[in-house]
Amino acid sequence: MRKLLTAAALTAFLLVPAASQAGWLVEGSLGKGYQVSSPRAWEQLNFMVAPGWSPPVLSLLRAQLGVAADFADKSGSRTNFELRPMVSICPPILPVFGRVIFVVENLRGPGKTELAYGAAGGVRFGLGPVGVFGEIDVLPRSREFPNASGTGTTSKFVWVTEARVGAYLEF
Repeated sequence: MRKLLTAAALTAFLLVPAASQAGWLVEGSLGKGYQVSSPRAWEQLNFMVAPGWSPPVLSLLRAQLGVAADFADKSGSRTNFELRPMVSICPPILPVFGRVIFVVENLRGPGKTELAYGAAGGVRFGLGPVGVFGEIDVLPRSREFPNASGTGTTSKFVWVTEARVGAYLEF
């Protein structure tokens, strides 16, 4: 009987607050990345809007589609766009979250469109349907670099970390 009560209490602890958070949401955030693989370099500043949805019973899961704009804020860069489908795990009681990120980058050419993947972890604080968050992303990417002879480019796999801060609204 004690195990049954413990299981019922744990289920209520997780599902009752989760049911109150189910529904649509939208996030807006600003991020800046750093390429930690050699050659090390700062990435472009980006702004992302990510609408999403969480199911009524399993609202600790969130599915979102982020649309990110990379700003041309350093020499040799240009404005570009990315799509970032994401699945997040947000426990209803704890202020931490994690997410898996898939990236479709370079939507605006001139090079080829690249696919990437990664993960993020962060903290969030909210009051009612409004809140703020901060996260650290790890996104491995494929980059083009000039080759040693200087006549062309070569593709290289690099690791990029990204710090991101933003706000969210649930409705």
